[in-house]
Amino acid sequence: MNNLIKLVFVLVLFPSTIIAQVSKENYTYHIDLLHVSNDEVTVSFTPPKNNLTQGKFIIPKLVPGFYQAMNFGQYVSNLVATDKKGKKILTERLDKNSWMVHDLKHVNKISYQVADGWDSLEKDTHEAKSAGSTFIKDSVFVINYNSLVGYFEEMKDIPYQINITKNKDFYASSALDYKQKDKNTDIVWAKDYRQLVDSPVLYCVPDTTWLKIGHTEVLVSFYNKKERHYSKKIALELENILKNQQAYLGGSLPVKKYAFLIYYESANEKGFMGDGLEHSHSTVCLYRSGSMNFIPFALNRVASHEFFHIITPLNIHSGEIQHYDFLNPTLSKHLWLYEGMTEYATIHMPIKQKMISLDDFEKTLEEKIKGMKEFDNTLSFTEISKNAMERQDQYMNFYQKGPLLGMCLDIRLRELSGGKMGTQDLMLQLMKKYGEGKYFNDDELFDEITKMTFPEIRTFFRDFIEGTQPIPLKEYLAKVGFTYDETTGKVSLSSNPDSKQLALRNAWIGQ
Repeated sequence: MNNLIKLVFVLVLFPSTIIAQVSKENYTYHIDLLHVSNDEVTVSFTPPKNNLTQGKFIIPKLVPGFYQAMNFGQYVSNLVATDKKGKKILTERLDKNSWMVHDLKHVNKISYQVADGWDSLEKDTHEAKSAGSTFIKDSVFVINYNSLVGYFEEMKDIPYQINITKNKDFYASSALDYKQKDKNTDIVWAKDYRQLVDSPVLYCVPDTTWLKIGHTEVLVSFYNKKERHYSKKIALELENILKNQQAYLGGSLPVKKYAFLIYYESANEKGFMGDGLEHSHSTVCLYRSGSMNFIPFALNRVASHEFFHIITPLNIHSGEIQHYDFLNPTLSKHLWLYEGMTEYATIHMPIKQKMISLDDFEKTLEEKIKGMKEFDNTLSFTEISKNAMERQDQYMNFYQKGPLLGMCLDIRLRELSGGKMGTQDLMLQLMKKYGEGKYFNDDELFDEITKMTFPEIRTFFRDFIEGTQPIPLKEYLAKVGFTYDETTGKVSLSSNPDSKQLALRNAWIGQ
């Protein structure tokens, strides 16, 4: 995939001194998807009531997970502020992503145009398409609100009301609940900017299928210019994975609703490209290929990884994510957790739930080991995480070395607990401690996990995640009755495992 799984989970807070200056009324937005001209959408909004002489209006520079400046403000033009009588109020563009609006307390309406970030997956751009939006009049709109909607720096923690003017036959597929005001107007509410940006929407003539996984409603929404009845096939493929994930996570899922938004573009060339963006309650998947036959297979792996993000960062995350700054973020040092452990659950769940063979599992481990060797493994994972924007050359190692670290942590926990505790149990305990709306201190997580587990686990973190010691794959795989040939990279069952190794292997992967 051009862009592997990314995560987006943000919450914007603001100083209590500002709260006293503004009321708790909504940002009221209007977005016109019906009268599109030159791939541009008209957006307007009324700011919350306030007593501010001026305010800094922001469209995000970047979103978490991509670790590169996206500059969504570049798509915004003709920003105009007016009072109740329609008289213009002074605005100044400060940079690509922010504007100063003067005499804000008298502003009744702000309007602007937004161009789409992409109109075809065929065109190669440096920007990740799944983080942007596309506007194809009378056909489809893939909307990430970070490219259309902004906020005032002085008024962040304010609810949003979004009114959408659209084709009467279009349906809004999203993790948020859209209500039909009339045949051409939808309305949706978000409790704050974080929730809005975290909830993309796919607008088109509906091709949707609903699944019920335990108490969780899962929406599968599909768009292709020609194929209109494909979501059911995809949903049937996803259902087995999601039910096994539910069992893997202890029998229940920590979300009430989840949405898979899938855009597919036909192509003449061989092969395919994929671009995915993960959110706490939904996933955007963009695909381009000469054949649709690969989609269920491609989605299986992506859907599994993305859905596991309902554990982290939705329920387990640091203050750096909770208080994310859209212009100048401070990064967390725990991408080993957000991406590495998520990818480990993705490869561990199928063997634990008996969805794949032992041979397939061994091949997956070999692929991760081979992938890890393409990066600089003398670097500290916590340091790479904190400096992910500067070390994009090493970022993808969180999907290679990351799950191998997760595997070793799992094996070590099972060894110390006599098989009674592994990373499945650890993640559930962390989720109870740091549920949705709570967060951990970035510098305290390793110590907190140590308190919840064993003193030896602090040494594991110090040596292999904070430190730069090589992962002891051969030693750890031997603990569960596997051999690892460091020369060939082959992983296989040991010929004569002892009873302790067999017991740990059974606890680890159920064999």
